[in-house]
Amino acid sequence: MEVKIHLLGTASGIPTWNRYTESVAIEVGENIYLMDAGEPCSASMVRMGINYNKIRAVFISHMDADHFAGLPMLIQTMELSGKRGGVPLKIFLPPQACEKTRGYLRMMYLMDETLSFKLEMIPVKSGLMLEDDSICFSAHPNTHIKRRYQSRSDISVPTDSFSYSVTMPDKRRIVYTGDIGDVHDLDALVDGTDLLLAELAHVEPQDLLAYLAGKKVGKIVCLHIHPVWNDREKDILALSKQIFGKEIVIGQDGIKIVF
Repeated sequence: MEVKIHLLGTASGIPTWNRYTESVAIEVGENIYLMDAGEPCSASMVRMGINYNKIRAVFISHMDADHFAGLPMLIQTMELSGKRGGVPLKIFLPPQACEKTRGYLRMMYLMDETLSFKLEMIPVKSGLMLEDDSICFSAHPNTHIKRRYQSRSDISVPTDSFSYSVTMPDKRRIVYTGDIGDVHDLDALVDGTDLLLAELAHVEPQDLLAYLAGKKVGKIVCLHIHPVWNDREKDILALSKQIFGKEIVIGQDGIKIVF
């Protein structure tokens, strides 16, 4: 089964001149699954000729704005297109975010009473989250948010954040790291992975590459590029050759990877 990976946004928390914020569309047959919804994911799909109404589910790794802020506009675009045909949209969110997201969308008149399709808010937990036409999506907790706020005693915030693995009917596996706190968040994930979609904002390229050098990983695509490394693709590729000894792909907005 042919799988197409569409890189909609490959920046980290700050958009750059050539990168929007994080969003990846995985197209399998007639269905599309969205990994994170950084803005402007709906506009990116329009410009890339991707049928956003084929999206069956959206998987949010955590609630940072650069992974979530494009969701309301995506829903509005689906609604105003008039072409979704009433197909429900599953939205997988950290547990504390489900009802708050419903309230947030209601402020923009994006609720069950006004939409022609249903929004199914599903709290993410560790393990299998969706099995759709024999494609399995599983969630894996990581330490990104916990590490970010662990030293802040003056605030109280939920600390859920997740990576995702996707298993195809032929057993090929994709891992989408989301944002991680440390490379060891991936210990139970990367060995045997056929396609790794790995972030490069909260880990240094040399640290990620050194970690992966001892793992059984197929194709590696780097996403969520920190502004410090933007326009320095050649430097990252040189590090890869030196440390990893294997070719990797530096993600760019608009790229399609056939897997």
